[in-house]
Amino acid sequence: MNQSLIVERSGILRHLFLLVMAIGFCLISGCEVDSFFDPSRTGRFEFTPTTIPILDRIDVIEADEERWARTTGVRSDDLLPSDLTYYMAAGDIITIEIFELHIEGQWARMTRRIDAGGFLRVPELGDIAAAGLMAQELEDVLRDRLAKEIIQNPQVDVVVEEFSAFTYTAYGMLQSPGVYTLRNPDLRLLDMLAIAGGVPRTTKKVYVVRELALSQEVKPSWEGGPRPDMPSRPGDDQIDIDELIKQLENKDSRPRPGVSRQFQQTPVDIEDLDPIQIAQPPVVDIEEVDPTKRQDAFRYDPEKDEWEGPELMLERVIEIPYKRLSRGDSSYNIVIRPNDRIYVEGAEVGVIYIDGEVNRPGVYNLPESGQFTLSRLIAAAGGLGPLAIPERVDLTRVVRENLEATIRLNLAAIRQRTEPDILLKPDDHIIIGTSWIAAPLAVMRNGFRSTYGFGFLLDRNFGNDVFGAPPVNFVNR
Repeated sequence: MNQSLIVERSGILRHLFLLVMAIGFCLISGCEVDSFFDPSRTGRFEFTPTTIPILDRIDVIEADEERWARTTGVRSDDLLPSDLTYYMAAGDIITIEIFELHIEGQWARMTRRIDAGGFLRVPELGDIAAAGLMAQELEDVLRDRLAKEIIQNPQVDVVVEEFSAFTYTAYGMLQSPGVYTLRNPDLRLLDMLAIAGGVPRTTKKVYVVRELALSQEVKPSWEGGPRPDMPSRPGDDQIDIDELIKQLENKDSRPRPGVSRQFQQTPVDIEDLDPIQIAQPPVVDIEEVDPTKRQDAFRYDPEKDEWEGPELMLERVIEIPYKRLSRGDSSYNIVIRPNDRIYVEGAEVGVIYIDGEVNRPGVYNLPESGQFTLSRLIAAAGGLGPLAIPERVDLTRVVRENLEATIRLNLAAIRQRTEPDILLKPDDHIIIGTSWIAAPLAVMRNGFRSTYGFGFLLDRNFGNDVFGAPPVNFVNR
């Protein structure tokens, strides 16, 4: 035999031996390689740690939906105690006691409700403007009216039995939602949540919707807004018509007691007055006016198909992370104000549907705690089936009312941590797909098994066709 041929064969045998040794070493040490013959076996299987976000929205099919209006953080004034000086409002129930109104030596007691216009009806006095007054101020008004019209040196006592101005509303994921009366000027958010029965452990955010101060034009009449011609409130300037007529007839310019200051002025000779100069307004070219520069007007944007204009802010939404609050971060423990609306946001509730090449298809409930992602759903459903192709996963999601969208996801890339995982939402439908290569790969996987000596499973699949029926024992016949 040629010497060069011997050397060549020995080199081939050496390389073959090294290859067999490498394969054996991998089998013994558990070499981490992805299986080509079983694509349903997915994972990263790397020593290097990695970090990747979890998507809570798929932007290609879902719009950026704002569940809340523009939220703000906690401000320093949110931590200060409230001023609970109570001013009566419409709907309050007032009890009035007047000494010797009807019977000598006895108190006359009456209970009335302030009507929607802010007035309290007292039979002996008529309508009294009560809304916007404190209890002591209403006592002074009643005492003055009684002293002028009915009795001398009256004694009056006013008690607010039920008041509606100092309340707050708690709703959402609470044990006892409802409307509560605010009596403590330093009631904190954690105390309020405890009063409402507590919140679930899955609570992430708490939102406090707080009213802002409105302009005078939109306030009710008892809070300083416009009011019709009704009986005047105490403190308003009273003008005596008879005194006014006497003062106009009297040439003496000295001020008289009881007459309003606006009429106590020195007489003026009309001949000494200068004529009024009326300034001419500047001439404006209408073509130079830019209507888009008006900040108080609305205009239509055809590209967005919506109207744009001034933003009317009537309330403020305070976003508070509950976990930080519950763990002792007092900077989020704000003071509850009158008319606050507190909403406790909990985990989403619903079901998810999964079918296709998965071991346990069916309907699954969203968990009360934790995040339910696509990868975790597959694990909960028993893993992928033998014919599953992880690159073929369809997700159908409801994006608007009576409208759903479908997108293809790559579960293999998600578990290899090259693509982010997806948070699942109620009514999501996941379908695990397959392909033409999945069945041949499954036959090959089932055809080579160490328990069968790497032989084809003819006994299971084609045994009777190849070897015939099993022999029959005729000895016992």
